[in-house]
Amino acid sequence: MTQVANTVTWLRGNHAVKIGADLRWSRLNVVQPPSPTGLFQFTNLFTDQPGVAGTGTPLASFLLGQVQTFFIDLQQDEIRNRAHVQEYFVQDDWRTSDRLTVNAGLRYTLNFPSVEEQNQAAVLDFDTRQLEYLGRDSNPRSARRLHWTDFGPRLGVSLRLSPRDVLRSGYGVVWIEQAGITTPFTTPAFPFLQTVSQRTLDNVAPAFVLAEGPSVSPIPLAPDAGLGQGVFSVDRDLGSGYAQQWHAAWQRELSAGTMLELAYVGSRITRIGVPDANLNQLTTDQLALGSPLLERVPNPYFGLIPRSSSLGDPTITRAQLMKPFPEYTTVSLYRNNIGTTAYHGFEARLERRFSRGFSMLASYTRSRLIDDASSVFDASILTGPVANAPVADAFDRARDRDDSSGDIPHVFVASVVAELPWGEGRRWQPGGLVGAVVTGWTITGIATLQSGTPVAVTQATNFNAFAGFGTQRPNLVGNPELPADERSTSRWFNTAGFAVAPQFTLGSSSRNPVRGPAYRNLDLALIRSLGLPRGTGLDLRVEVFNVTNTPALGAPNGLLGSPAFGTITSAGDPRVVQLAARLVF
Repeated sequence: MTQVANTVTWLRGNHAVKIGADLRWSRLNVVQPPSPTGLFQFTNLFTDQPGVAGTGTPLASFLLGQVQTFFIDLQQDEIRNRAHVQEYFVQDDWRTSDRLTVNAGLRYTLNFPSVEEQNQAAVLDFDTRQLEYLGRDSNPRSARRLHWTDFGPRLGVSLRLSPRDVLRSGYGVVWIEQAGITTPFTTPAFPFLQTVSQRTLDNVAPAFVLAEGPSVSPIPLAPDAGLGQGVFSVDRDLGSGYAQQWHAAWQRELSAGTMLELAYVGSRITRIGVPDANLNQLTTDQLALGSPLLERVPNPYFGLIPRSSSLGDPTITRAQLMKPFPEYTTVSLYRNNIGTTAYHGFEARLERRFSRGFSMLASYTRSRLIDDASSVFDASILTGPVANAPVADAFDRARDRDDSSGDIPHVFVASVVAELPWGEGRRWQPGGLVGAVVTGWTITGIATLQSGTPVAVTQATNFNAFAGFGTQRPNLVGNPELPADERSTSRWFNTAGFAVAPQFTLGSSSRNPVRGPAYRNLDLALIRSLGLPRGTGLDLRVEVFNVTNTPALGAPNGLLGSPAFGTITSAGDPRVVQLAARLVF
């Protein structure tokens, strides 16, 4: 990352005007094939007794060198992604009177679409159903287009209602990366980074014998390079993500050094990154056709798709031929930032500034955060789309909208700094040995209480994977919550409230139907500073973390079908006592 930024400030009368620019150049050079040495798979198929399934072992097949499937990722040249962002801004802090201050500004953002330095990128064209190579054959170098209207207005107001009361409010728009998350790169690398494979064609003869090695070769860089594999396309017109933030706060001075603040805070992020959903999926109406979808029929692509692909056999399932792109396994829009989040919160804060050896800060937040995913696309450089993305239905993203995995409805935090009353300038000044021991100590403490976070629940077997569905959630058949006195690490929520969703159906459970344990913690520290000769000093600290030794329980297992479903098997640190000394010179 290279960044050049500068700001000019102009003061005139009651105005303080700032004008500036922020220019950033991002570079990412990658040589990172996920499996550069290959992945060999062995099963019991080739060591079973004739006509008796399940009698062999994968280890025996390995010892005989009989490989069922082999994968290897190939990369010829270094991937060199490049992106550029320009931002220009102006802001005026205008003190209109002793009671009112207005902050108004505007930021203009140009998120230039990323490119690969040597045009090593390709995307699927939905019309031709073939790959288009960026920067070649009159195609643009970038997968996205530049948007010229990314303006971010900002407005803040501070109004003194009385000598003890202040009202503050503000609104702003902030543009984020073009992918809607922390990476600006939007060009897929396949087939310049590719997976090639070799498999058994009849489950009788192995793909090859280890002693002879595999017979694979790179996929040629042609329009049909992705046949039989997963490929990326793009929504070229999709704009950058942006966040809207707003707040309104009332501050009241209760007494000298003591302040109370009540505030409402809200935000909404539009076009945030979400997992890459598989568009090569059946609709729910098609899925409801049931078992006929699994019937094998003649494959019209036989001879066109390489035999190494699971789609290259003489016959194929009826479901595959009903998909939008039957000649491909998965089709995703690369880094398709179509998600949204919404946050609303009420905040209360009581603060007492340090005076007479004591200060205190206590805050409470009641909030709710809702989003579409709580996770994003894989930020690695991939050979193709992820087939098991945590998306229930690529054509109905409303199924994934729920309380965010980061939603914490209640948060209370209190911190205290208090000088103990023994020592110079304090209430008592004991002498002798007692004074040497108890003089000059300060105690600090932080207490935290907060709600548990939501837990995603899925089922271990996705019966609809054949139809292109990335995940399958169970059916909700009862109240998943348990009363507080019935919860334990062996059964944190009502596991009987979930039932396995059968094949050809989508489960009725929401994305995050239960919550994990609340968090409670108290940390204390005892601190003393000693003056030493020649301007040196010694700081002594006794720190106790998790004073009450309350277990910080981890999240419960949310995988229906796992023996650990509903149990908690992890926890944070127990009580920790730490002694420290620091010499200052």
